[in-house]
Amino acid sequence: MPVIDELPVAGSFGLWVDLGDWHTKRGIWLAYPAARFTCRWGCVLEASGPVDVANFTAHLSEDHARICPGPPIA
Repeated sequence: MPVIDELPVAGSFGLWVDLGDWHTKRGIWLAYPAARFTCRWGCVLEASGPVDVANFTAHLSEDHARICPGPPIA
């Protein structure tokens, strides 16, 4: 298991990740993992399910950079 500093999105302000609850003896999810990112300019990205959350956290920087309008021009 990686340490939090080794994750690609470690320290991302506005990131919330719920790792879910895996029942090791039954081999099922009791609660699915979920993730949500809200940037300071209002972008909201969400994912749920183990595969989607893994992809979401791995590609958050690229996905956010593609859709974020950035700070308002004054």
